[in-house]
Amino acid sequence: MRLVPVLSFVLAAVLFATAARAQSVEEFYRGKSISLLIGFSVGGGYDLYARLLARYMPKHIPGNPTITVKNMLGAEGIKAANFLYSIAPKDGSVIGA
Repeated sequence: MRLVPVLSFVLAAVLFATAARAQSVEEFYRGKSISLLIGFSVGGGYDLYARLLARYMPKHIPGNPTITVKNMLGAEGIKAANFLYSIAPKDGSVIGA
């Protein structure tokens, strides 16, 4: 008697289930912009390295997104790290250097 509801639920789940289609990495990044946060001032060593990285990195990411460099000064990079941890979207659209 208890087997019938379980089998009917499984049968309904199989019949009404649709195939989930995952988005490829190229589809996700195509036409998007990635923000590259730098926790130091403009013109410093980290800034130069990050801007060099931002110039050549899109060629190696599927979908060729644009990378926008943003400086976020404060507490030797802790402000940028806290922003990445707590506020920034966790989808790969904001990265830090």
